[in-house]
Amino acid sequence: MKKIFLVAYLLVQSSVLSFSLDLELNQWYDFTGKMDNKSIQLSFYTLKSGKLIGSFCSLTNEPKVLLSGNVRGNEIYLTASLNGKITDELIGKIFTDDQDRLELDWRKIPSDKKSIYKAVLSSVTSGTESKRYSHVLGSDAAVEQFVSDVKKAISKGDKIWLAANLFYPLRVRISEKSSIELKNKNQFLLQYDKIFTTAFKSALNNTFSHNLFNNYQGIMIGDGKLWMNNAVNASEAKPMFQIISINP
Repeated sequence: MKKIFLVAYLLVQSSVLSFSLDLELNQWYDFTGKMDNKSIQLSFYTLKSGKLIGSFCSLTNEPKVLLSGNVRGNEIYLTASLNGKITDELIGKIFTDDQDRLELDWRKIPSDKKSIYKAVLSSVTSGTESKRYSHVLGSDAAVEQFVSDVKKAISKGDKIWLAANLFYPLRVRISEKSSIELKNKNQFLLQYDKIFTTAFKSALNNTFSHNLFNNYQGIMIGDGKLWMNNAVNASEAKPMFQIISINP
């Protein structure tokens, strides 16, 4: 009798542990985790018949590597390609036991080096197959280039570039009890050191430049530390972006 109960218990546990994430069509799913002590974000878009497209990137702002594959239940298969050549094979599962997470056996081609990638679901955002940032004007590449430029300016302390790419007036809360209103470039330059502290700059430099969360408010950088959107005179041909929110 105890054996019967044990078998039943194990079957239930197996069912729970392999319960699959209910993926909706036409959504971008972003997973953030580590492999070989390297932070990696993997993002895929859900198409019909279980087909997936997407990319992965690292914190070091290397070029995105394209992904394609499929998902069946909780089992996922992806291949990565760079410059038209397959560079990686990813096989694993999506789980929802304690949190939505992804575990993949990651094999490099042709070296056959194998690693384990473990990640958790960090965001889900709408968009299209060809345009992730559907809420703003301009290509995905243009959006992510602006983010890269923002991070570069912060890293180098380029106050002039940042001042020229802010939306004014802009209110910034610099502490729980204090906030400042920036009406123009000169006011930003005067208050720069109060806003871009060493800790704040370090946190922003340690964020991804690709596959960013976005909605009707704009595009989020660094878990909401910055938000960006189009400038007033932007067009699809000349998108022009600005930082619209700073949250130290």
